[in-house]
Formats: sequence, structure tokens, C-alpha cells
Amino acid sequence: MKKTISIALATVILFACNPKQNETASNTDEAAMADFKVNSKLVLDGFEAFINNDSITFNNNFSDTGKIHGPAYGEEGIVSKKVLLQRLQGLHQLLTNIKANDIKLLPSVDEVTFKPDGGVRAYVRWTDDAIANGVKIEHKFYGVYQFNKDHKVVDVDEYMDITGVIKAATAPKK
Repeated sequence: MKKTISIALATVILFACNPKQNETASNTDEAAMADFKVNSKLVLDGFEAFINNDSITFNNNFSDTGKIHGPAYGEEGIVSKKVLLQRLQGLHQLLTNIKANDIKLLPSVDEVTFKPDGGVRAYVRWTDDAIANGVKIEHKFYGVYQFNKDHKVVDVDEYMDITGVIKAATAPKK
């Protein structure tokens, strides 16, 4: 009889603990989604700052130690925030009427658990006009942004045909 009571008690304790574990995981997921919502606004602010050539606001959204994996052809290395800002300024010397269209922001996920981690994946269709030749350019962009606890970008990985954009913007007038 004592064995039966001990087994029943152990079973009750075991089942009583499981919902708390699920609840903790759920709270973690909710916290990650709350971070995603805050960080999504920062990504949108960054796009708007780039469009308006506002390097101060853009700069404030990045950690000083942020790592940027740019979209340039043949560039596998990491660049600094300073280099990123110089490149974005360079785009403003080539392009005008820059617009972010069809923006889709999704949470990034942990590579092991596949649960939201607070980061942001951005899918954007950009349009702009070349200053030198008037060519209207449309290009797709994908970026993955990771943030620290202070909601500063610490890592960004960008994908787009930046070489094609530069070639189109600098081609001779027809």
C-alpha cells in the first residue's frame, strides 16, 4: 500500500511540474515576441532614416561593436558600423527618390529550437532613381537583424544585388 501511495504521489508531483515548464517556455516565447515587436520598430526606423539620409538616427540604432555582413559581391568579411554608414552615404550620392515598399518583417528564430529569439528578418522591395542617368531601379532586399538587451543592432546579415544596383545607377545615359 505504501508503494502505491508513493507512486501516486510521485506521479502527481511529476504532472504538477510539467505545466510550469510549459508556462516558462511560453513566457520566454512571449518575451521574445515582445522584443521582436520593439526591434521591428527599430528596423523600420532604420529604413526611414536611410531613406531620409539621416545618419544620426541610423547610427543610434546600431551597437558600436555591431557586425555587418554586407551584400557586396565577393565580400564575405564583416564590416564595421562606420563602413556601413559610409556605404549608405555613397548610395545617396548615386540614388534619389529612395523608397522601401512591400516591407515584411518576421521574427528570426533560434537555430537550435526554432523559437523566436527577438531578432527581425526583413523582406523589402526597394525602388529608387539613378541620379546620373535617370534609370528607375527596383531591387529586392533581405536582412536578418540581431539585437542586444538594449535594443541595439549587434549583427546584421544583408542579401541583395548591390552590384547590379550600382551598375544600373552608373551606366551611361541611353
